[in-house]
Amino acid sequence: MATTREALQTAIALEKESMALYARIARIFADDPKLQDFWFGMARDEARHVGALDLVWTVLDLENKLDAPSPISLEDSTIVKLRALLERFQGEARPGLRIERALEMALEVEETELEDLVADLLKAVQNPDEYERCLRLLVHDLGELGYMIETYCQDAALLARCDDLCNRHAESLRHSSVRQAI
Repeated sequence: MATTREALQTAIALEKESMALYARIARIFADDPKLQDFWFGMARDEARHVGALDLVWTVLDLENKLDAPSPISLEDSTIVKLRALLERFQGEARPGLRIERALEMALEVEETELEDLVADLLKAVQNPDEYERCLRLLVHDLGELGYMIETYCQDAALLARCDDLCNRHAESLRHSSVRQAI
């Protein structure tokens, strides 16, 4: 069984790879300020996730809990799938990439549910505020991704997938807020 330290290292590495993918796509669309800003925003959000995980690391280190059994498995299908996706997408992210494909790639990365694993790690701090902050940012990011899909793709199926994902996380946020209020 993996330790929390190993799980955090893996999650941080995957978030950094996602950040690098989005930054690479931002460079591809550098001629369009709106698209470049969107992709840099996606990269920035991944950087925030890295920061949140670093905070978890620090808190757990102070509590001598980094070497405890991990709340997530490193063999989780989400981790395996995301590693493969990121490797494939890094190869696709080069000049000539169509915006429709870039947006589809972003949705596929977001659909891997890495954020759910990150949320499980954030819960390890036992600070619901960090978990809720993460969910609020995710819902916002997915809303922006949906807007970009609607604006640049006009792909109803892709937009529906994004909306479903956004609604699922918004519902998790709502339930978390209700639990905290009780």
